[in-house]
Amino acid sequence: MNTELKLTKDEAEKKHRVGLNKLLRIRLANSVFAGVLTVTGLSSRYFFPEQVQFSELILAIGALSVALPVFYEGAKGLFSRQPKFMTEQLVSLAILASMLQGDFITAAIIPIIMVAGHLLEEKGIIGVGEAIAAMKKLHNTKARLVDDGREIFVEAEDLKVGDLIACYPGETIAADGTVTDGETFVNQAPITGESVPVDVYGGVNVFAGTINISGKIFIKVTKLPSDTVFSKIAALLEEAENSKAPIIKVIEQYLDLYFPFVIMIAAITLFMSGDVERAVAVMVISCPCALVLASPTAMIAALVRASKYGIMIKNTAFLEVLSDVDTVIFDKTGTVTLGCLEVEKVEPENGVEEEKLAEIAGICACGSIHPVSAAIVSYLHEKKIKLQVSKYQKEYHGQGVEAFSESSKSYLGKLSWIRDKIGVDAETTLGETDKITSWVSDGRRILGRILFSDRPRPEMKETIFKIKEKGVNEIILLTGDKKEIADIVGEFLNVDKTVAECLPQDKLNFVNSKKLEGRKVMFVGDGINDALALKAGDVGVAVARGGSDIAVQNSDITLNSENLESIVKMFELSEITKSIITQNIFIGAGFSFILMALASMGIISPVMGAVAHNLGPVFVVLNSARLLKMK
Repeated sequence: MNTELKLTKDEAEKKHRVGLNKLLRIRLANSVFAGVLTVTGLSSRYFFPEQVQFSELILAIGALSVALPVFYEGAKGLFSRQPKFMTEQLVSLAILASMLQGDFITAAIIPIIMVAGHLLEEKGIIGVGEAIAAMKKLHNTKARLVDDGREIFVEAEDLKVGDLIACYPGETIAADGTVTDGETFVNQAPITGESVPVDVYGGVNVFAGTINISGKIFIKVTKLPSDTVFSKIAALLEEAENSKAPIIKVIEQYLDLYFPFVIMIAAITLFMSGDVERAVAVMVISCPCALVLASPTAMIAALVRASKYGIMIKNTAFLEVLSDVDTVIFDKTGTVTLGCLEVEKVEPENGVEEEKLAEIAGICACGSIHPVSAAIVSYLHEKKIKLQVSKYQKEYHGQGVEAFSESSKSYLGKLSWIRDKIGVDAETTLGETDKITSWVSDGRRILGRILFSDRPRPEMKETIFKIKEKGVNEIILLTGDKKEIADIVGEFLNVDKTVAECLPQDKLNFVNSKKLEGRKVMFVGDGINDALALKAGDVGVAVARGGSDIAVQNSDITLNSENLESIVKMFELSEITKSIITQNIFIGAGFSFILMALASMGIISPVMGAVAHNLGPVFVVLNSARLLKMK
């Protein structure tokens, strides 16, 4: 049922784009027709001066043919349930004034030039829709479904969770899933913004819309097409494009007052000069197209640029809020740290060598899915220590792992549990530590211990430094870890404050306390326990890769890249976007008021005004397009 609804929506969007393109072609054809009639009328007036009435009739028909659609749009906005003042109404008044004067040439040329301007503006809007449609098309690809050893082509939308699909080099991966066989490099730029291909092999997750580069792989589908990361990106882009930033709402409020203001200026001009042409020029020039486009064009360009960085923004409002953020709060585990344990130190005792201690720990760790066991196995591979597999193994939840054969036993886990298992008061000369620790025994004595740590992300220290450079004056680390562990990470990253042993409610309370101080807070997290704080922050940023779906749902911005340097890109993008919007507003308002003054003084004619008026939107669009080239 969901698929049918989705297809219906996509078809409706396609129909809407086709309709807009058709309307553009009709307007263009109508303008060409009016232009031909205008040229014919002028030629008739020149070559057959005695046929004045015939010439005027041709010019009038040309003017009416191109003016009627403008009259219709203006009246529709004015007489709707919620009357809207818009460009077409000002142009309609200008055309009517010209016609009443008998100036059909001006009455025809003004709407022709206006239509040319609207063509450029609407073509840009349609282009955004086509870009989103292209993203969907990339996702809605064919898939090679593996069925009884045969590969058959099916629509990606028809795939189900648990299906096995094959993907060859050069093909787009059709679904989110886990690689079951094969090895390749995958271009994940459409999802994460990372330009370097990722090494993919058995057990690694891959995403729909990414591109297989070098080898054939088999993938077990883990998500329905409608739930893939790629489809969510397209949905977020649409949602953000349709949202309104605060500055747009302010502009719209002022535009309601702008229409009567222009009518007043035109009336004053007519009263003071007695020249209808000047009043017409004022109304033509004052159409606020550039001002209306000032924010939307910049916001759309910023959204497209953000998606290239692997940043998904749910609402354009947060692009503005970001520039006001003065406090950034990070969750520790899985956000500023890698979220996976690694062996920091091997500490043997009782004359045991480090390699022997690690080898016995590996006997217990092999086959266990516990994070400690995974870290030990990874350490053995790194140190090229042979991994031995025990014949029998038993895992005790929250305590440790016992591995045994017919002649020996090995233990890996808590010291108190090992003492209970081996039945003696096993002594140790090793002192206390705040690190995560697993003890190792050969069944007779304690052989030593292994210390683990959750290492900070390699880019995190530089990222925090750059965030401070962007004007953020307080960076805080929150964690559920013990104070000693939290302080070590906080000191290494050079944060301003570290708060340890936090429950989800504590994180929420801390965010709210900062907001009560009048600070603009951004919270960055990845887990279920971060959801409350993400929702409470002025801006909530979720790290999606390896993070919780609940965290993503409660955030305002989602990072699809594991490299948190993209947070710095967010601040840069917000700063530049706000600057460009300000420039666009000055361009739009400046053009309108300067040209309006020149028109009221009779320096600019209505036709010149129609041409000059369209320069404002062109400059605004070109200025906003600079965001697309941002590195």
